[in-house]
Amino acid sequence: MGCDRSHRSIPPMGFEDSMQVVNYSPPPNTSSSFRVTQWVDQPYYRGTFDILWTSLVTIGISTYTMLCLNVPAPDEGYLRLVSRRLLWMFLGIIGPEFPLIYAAGQWSRAKHSVAAFKASGYPDWHLRQAFFADMGGFMFHARDGKPFPLNATQLHWLVTNNFVEYPSITKREVWDKSKQDTFTKVVTAFQVGYLIIQCIARAVQNLAITTLELNAVAIVTPMHIYSTYNLQDINLGRAWKLTPLDFIDENGPGYSVNIQPFMKMPVIPAERPIQRIPNDRFPTDPYGSQEYLLCFATLVFTAIHVAGWNFDFPSPTEHLLWRISSLLLFGITVAFWEKADEHKRRMSQRQMTMVKRQLTNIPQVWEFVTITPLAIVYGVARIYLLAGAFVELRNVKGSAYVNVEWTNFIPHV
Repeated sequence: MGCDRSHRSIPPMGFEDSMQVVNYSPPPNTSSSFRVTQWVDQPYYRGTFDILWTSLVTIGISTYTMLCLNVPAPDEGYLRLVSRRLLWMFLGIIGPEFPLIYAAGQWSRAKHSVAAFKASGYPDWHLRQAFFADMGGFMFHARDGKPFPLNATQLHWLVTNNFVEYPSITKREVWDKSKQDTFTKVVTAFQVGYLIIQCIARAVQNLAITTLELNAVAIVTPMHIYSTYNLQDINLGRAWKLTPLDFIDENGPGYSVNIQPFMKMPVIPAERPIQRIPNDRFPTDPYGSQEYLLCFATLVFTAIHVAGWNFDFPSPTEHLLWRISSLLLFGITVAFWEKADEHKRRMSQRQMTMVKRQLTNIPQVWEFVTITPLAIVYGVARIYLLAGAFVELRNVKGSAYVNVEWTNFIPHV
């Protein structure tokens, strides 16, 4: 038996103009014995589940694959690792620009490391090895004392001062350690690309885009080194806070080792020397191409929310709150880059006369008092944009459920 055109899934009458989705029954004769012998068109509309699924899957896999957390401590269990990744995924959803800032700073540190090793006669030191080192991929064992992770700067000092041998791991071996995530990253790229193209196509065809989709578019085993020297021979009795090599480069400042003690909060973990490099270490200021790319990316992220300025909202109050929140995000980001540029110029002028700030002197009271209110306002605005995107699904414009007519983009002869 054939299937005539009346069996095509079409939206109910007045669907585009309605603010509610009407229950729609499937076409008749859908039993397992029913056969179709002609072309069947794609359904003309999508459901609420389709919007939720596409948006949430894109957000989930993007935040999962964009995270490259540092090497865990040797005694950390699976639940601890999962909970840490979930925490950073949550932070990536609330503010994706923050992991991006950390990544840009780590990129700058890696470039410094490559330049330092090459200047010391090690031209085969690559960015991959530098990233691996700053993730805590090299565990240092002295003749005495407990082993602890090295960062790239500490490793360079130990190598150039002949306390350890140059590590034999190659950039290919480091790359092999991350190949297991390649497939996931490829899938993520396709999913994100599809969502972006779909939103552009919906705008071209004057179809509504939900704020949840807009949010989704806005939101991506250590090596051991041994030394024949004692820590006393290397450290020369210097005081230290995190590891005996703090005099070379402190694994900070960071939230867990600076902000928490400042706020009289318990520092976790309290073990010293530390057994992993904290993921929340404040990054080196990005410079050159990293700084420009980071500035562009953070401004684009906040500007995407402003793009919903004239979207159709369930109520005037929600419309106003969306505009205020999106402007706050964009304005605070612009102010941040203005202050960062001013701070960099001031620091460059005083660099020759300034004494390096100690890790224990960060943050100052004025820094905490200045930054904290802005951070709270930014966080509240971002949470509203996320919550409002889900609340909007209770009452959306009917055309939000109409599928894109992809054939309209094919040139007609």
